[in-house]
Amino acid sequence: MLSVSTALARLQDGLGESFPDSPGTRIIDVAFPLNDAFDPLLWCGQQAQWPQFYWQQRNGDEELATLGAVKTFTSLDAANRFLRQAGRQDLRICGLNAFEPQQGSLALPRLEWRRCGGRAVLRLVLHSDISLREDAATARAFLASLTTTQATPGAIPPLLSERHSSDYPQWQAMIARAAKAISAGEMDKVVLARATDLQFCRPAGRREHHGG
Repeated sequence: MLSVSTALARLQDGLGESFPDSPGTRIIDVAFPLNDAFDPLLWCGQQAQWPQFYWQQRNGDEELATLGAVKTFTSLDAANRFLRQAGRQDLRICGLNAFEPQQGSLALPRLEWRRCGGRAVLRLVLHSDISLREDAATARAFLASLTTTQATPGAIPPLLSERHSSDYPQWQAMIARAAKAISAGEMDKVVLARATDLQFCRPAGRREHHGG
């Protein structure tokens, strides 16, 4: 992938400058041309670096894929506290916020691929509470560990059966009960979910598709 290799090389060039041996945050952005068959999900799927995160806006106008973590957080409060202390509007925390306050999985990504409309950027984030110079060295090793190739998508095997719990009538009934409870002031909001079991004619996991 020419777009990936070019962008990664430019990020490495950006790490060639001198960084202070003191706390700090630095962001390096390089333009990412959308002129080849780059797929952020397939590219992340080929990497050994974790955590990995992917998000796409419902209308498809914005897309985000991340690799690695500069800093991790177990709660939304801790992540917000870090953002306030950092004092930067262009930092983004990604991950999952759990219902239990201290069981979240949130991270300040090391590498971000961002697309907004027809423009994309590859972003490298540096941060250290001790030495930005040391974190720059860590970032160089991180970039060197990445591959420019993408995973090969595997064909989804034929679906044999699909079972929902709850089924559609039960789902409608739960929605009606939740709406009634909210109208009565018994709760402010509710998040409804249901389980879906899919049975395929052969394994359909990540290992089978990507050889992981």
